[in-house]
Amino acid sequence: MNGSLRVLRAEGHRLLRSRLGLWGALCLALVSALRVMASRAAEVADHAASVQRALSDGRDTPELAVSNAYAPLVDGWLTGLTVGVLLLLLMAARSLAGDREKGILRLATTRSATRAALVWGRALLGIPVCLGVMAATGLGAWLAASTFFEFGPLIEHGYELMSAEELKAELGKALVATLPPLLGVWTFGLLISSMARSAAGAVTFALAGFLGFDLFKEVLGESQYWAFAAYSPSFVDRSCMAEMAGIARGLSDAGYSESLYRMNLMLPAPQAVLLTLLAAWILSRRAL
Repeated sequence: MNGSLRVLRAEGHRLLRSRLGLWGALCLALVSALRVMASRAAEVADHAASVQRALSDGRDTPELAVSNAYAPLVDGWLTGLTVGVLLLLLMAARSLAGDREKGILRLATTRSATRAALVWGRALLGIPVCLGVMAATGLGAWLAASTFFEFGPLIEHGYELMSAEELKAELGKALVATLPPLLGVWTFGLLISSMARSAAGAVTFALAGFLGFDLFKEVLGESQYWAFAAYSPSFVDRSCMAEMAGIARGLSDAGYSESLYRMNLMLPAPQAVLLTLLAAWILSRRAL
């Protein structure tokens, strides 16, 4: 893997200088914030309906309460991550295939970077990129949630179901469990990119593969959890963050079991390594 760190630095510098990365982060933050604002708008609409009913019945009008911020925060963060997963797929899928079309891969091999390094450098880039996606979506959701809601304990009918510290701990566990499947998504995109003839084809096949699994994973039942994609935020969501949304609402049946949580932490990482090895092997046998 001679030259992996060199490729990592070059690709990182390239991404930082690209306006696409900045605009992508801003869009993800905006999507998360808009989802939180939509929750607040729904509460305001419900309050307006309650006021109208109270006036019609001659009763005192209720005040607009400020809800706990954790459920809207998780909803917004999860919405942003769902869009972020698609962005990760697009970036990874067009990476190798796009550079092959432009002749950049051939040029890189003339500068002491092996073909394996071209893959591993981009795979390592996935770590800061995935963390950046989580940070951008989380920042947008947090800013909106702290503006329109209040962070505090989860209280239902006067009883405290969970303290603020417990909610923070559960949210932290969900975030830790989110990173490994995101890395799996990134390396899956690299694998498709190593096989595709064009960037457009790579993007198409990567989206088709991921969304196809997402649509049909219910058919697989419990066996779906042997694949990294089952733990990733998606449209048919079974991720730890989706379960965290239920926990933040006080649902007693929400949350991963301990065994499933361990699988979430342990399975995606070696699968990401395997996908990277396959991508490096395929690229080593293809013409650049």
